[in-house]
Amino acid sequence: GVCPATLTGSSTVIVNPLATASITGNNGPICSGADASFTLVGTSGAVVTYNINGGANTTVTLTGGTATVTVTGATANQTLNLVSVTDGICPATLTGSSTVTVNPLPTASISGNNGPVVCTGSAITFTLVGTSGAVVTYNINGGANTTATLTGGIATVTVTGATATQTLNLVSVTDGVCPATLTGSSTVVIESTTWDVS
Repeated sequence: GVCPATLTGSSTVIVNPLATASITGNNGPICSGADASFTLVGTSGAVVTYNINGGANTTVTLTGGTATVTVTGATANQTLNLVSVTDGICPATLTGSSTVTVNPLPTASISGNNGPVVCTGSAITFTLVGTSGAVVTYNINGGANTTATLTGGIATVTVTGATATQTLNLVSVTDGVCPATLTGSSTVVIESTTWDVS
C-alpha cells in the first residue's frame, strides 16, 4: 500500500486438440467366406481402439491418417465399434459403428434319381434340391455345362432315351448375389442284358 512496482511476465496453457477418428466405409455386402473390411480415417499417427461384434478391444494405427481393419473369412454379419483414440498426448472417447452384411451362400445337392438301374431307351431323372430360386450349373457325363433353376427349392433333370450309363455332375450354384462351387455326382446305370426268346 506504500510502494507500487511494475511487473512483467506471463504464462500460457497450451491446449492440444483431441485426436479424431471415424469410419468412412466398408466393403459390404459380401458373400459368406469372404473378407470384411472397414476403412478408418483421422489424426495421422493416432491409435484407435475398436472391437468387432462387441468382442475384445484391439488397436490400429492411423498411418498417414488412414487404416484398414479386415475380418477374414466372415460367415456372419460383422460390426466394427469405435471405442477411443489417442495421439499419445490426449485421449478421446469415440462413438460410431459400421456393419458389413454377410449374405449366405446358396446350396444345392442331388437328392436322388430313378435308378440305380433302368432299361435301355428309358428316361433317366435326377432330382436337385437347395436354395429356392437358385440356378444350378451341372453337366451330364462330363459334357457341356447347362443350368437348372430350383423353383420352390427343387428341380428335375431328365435324360430321355438313354442307351448308356448317365452321370450328373454338379458344378456350381448361384442365387444372383453369391456363387458357390459344388461337388457331387449321381449315376444311373443302363441295364444292357438281352434276352433270347427263341
